[in-house]
Amino acid sequence: MREYIRKSSGIPASVYTRVKALLKDYDRMQRMRANLLYGTPPPVNGHSSGASNPTEQKAIKLAVISSELDTIDQICMLLRGEYSDKTLEDFDPIKAYWQYDYFNYQHIRTEKNLNGPSTRTWHRYKDKFTLLIAQKLNFF
Repeated sequence: MREYIRKSSGIPASVYTRVKALLKDYDRMQRMRANLLYGTPPPVNGHSSGASNPTEQKAIKLAVISSELDTIDQICMLLRGEYSDKTLEDFDPIKAYWQYDYFNYQHIRTEKNLNGPSTRTWHRYKDKFTLLIAQKLNFF
């Protein structure tokens, strides 16, 4: 399925795609970081992987993954704080990025507005999330 990138977002398509891929890979990167921190199983055949310095390779990989995950977590905390007066306590910014229904459900209803936010509001939220991550990771 083709992803429509709004022109009004001001985000280049390549940057939008990179951030989207990073968010899609969030859970796998968390598991990978945990494996690197708390040990990985030994090689199946008892031989090393051929890396000249496996500790250095792990440290480099861990640094890259941790910086990306920390950036995403910081932006999530920022958005939770920004949307705290409009959403329920257990609002998950990443889940809201992927699902409009979740984004809509998490918003607190008032007597004036029983319908919740529109899809347009959700797209603006996604654009803001994408832009903040891209700026923090110096994607453009």
